[in-house]
Amino acid sequence: MTKTLKFIVIVTATTLFSGCVPAPKPQVGSILGRPVGGQASSTEYGLRPYNYVSSIKSYFSNKLPRAKEAQYKFSEPKRAYKRKGLAYGGDVDWKGWLVETSVATRNRSGRLLTPRPYMVLFSGNQIVEDILGNSHKLLVKVDK
Repeated sequence: MTKTLKFIVIVTATTLFSGCVPAPKPQVGSILGRPVGGQASSTEYGLRPYNYVSSIKSYFSNKLPRAKEAQYKFSEPKRAYKRKGLAYGGDVDWKGWLVETSVATRNRSGRLLTPRPYMVLFSGNQIVEDILGNSHKLLVKVDK
């Protein structure tokens, strides 16, 4: 009886502590000629969007009320990628360009509201998604 109890304790302890192994550190370098880690090639992320200002303004004109009178601020496009959630394997879901922007719309009486930050994801010159806020858990900016 004590042997089976010891066996159960050992198996239980092994199973509990095997889940506590830290994730491997990202590698910097190249594997088979493809950049890994801190390096990024321009072909992986596609072409930099050249008319992102007008694209974002026309995109938000359909999504936000009174967006044509809004005030916009734009950052330069940065390379970024978005991961799938851990429930879906954590692989890279999207690679492209990210433009951080803030949009201050007007209310019904014409008063300018507080600017709301957005992250707009591009694939080439096409807008893929907009995310409200300055950060996202699954989004990684390659260019700082």
